Amino acid sequence: MKKFNITYLIGIALIGLIIFEFVRMVLNWNSTGLIYYIPETICYIGGIIFVLGNIFGVTPVSSDKKELFYEIVSFLFKYEYTKENYKVPDELHKRIKADKRDEEALNLLAKDIVSFCDVDSTDLIVSYQTDLVEAAGTYNSGENEICISLSNTRTSDEVIAVLIHECMHYILRQKRLWLENRMKNEYLTDIACLFFGFDECINKGYILVGYLKRNEIRYIKKMIREFNE
Repeated sequence: MKKFNITYLIGIALIGLIIFEFVRMVLNWNSTGLIYYIPETICYIGGIIFVLGNIFGVTPVSSDKKELFYEIVSFLFKYEYTKENYKVPDELHKRIKADKRDEEALNLLAKDIVSFCDVDSTDLIVSYQTDLVEAAGTYNSGENEICISLSNTRTSDEVIAVLIHECMHYILRQKRLWLENRMKNEYLTDIACLFFGFDECINKGYILVGYLKRNEIRYIKKMIREFNE
């Protein structure tokens, strides 16, 4: 049986809270507070858009993003084949859930992720960094080292999703698949995670981290299925 994703429950609670606060604001509306109400209303609208897009994944994808995603998915299908869904080994998942700083478990998981994509993982190293604040994770191609930020990853699902993304940088490099534009290359990396079967892990972990929003993940998964047909 498929487990209920707790983030959906959080999303329902947030939308309920936003609607409650909006109704309270309307009931207390007065013309003298108009300047105060406008930014508050914008915040409520922004909150609903965030919940619908990042938690439920139901907001529309922009036309420019659709073109970009089609370009990248087409690029991947030129050189590679999609894979079945990846599942994190139960023992490693339990260890990371109990302690997301467990570097041994993260290194074992990284090797499992890379091996799943038929790439040699001998030289890959994973470590935590306390002073990494500008990103949730980094990949150093010179040292073949992945660093996970302690300050920018909050849950085990986020850690696993970030680890998969950084491992995918390594995988794509070994397969000699990359794009010159830095931002396009980051999108290539995220989309490759979906392409190679890591979509469930990415969807669970990508709420406050990652380049793709949940509505975009849903759109890309559909596009990949259509390419496969």
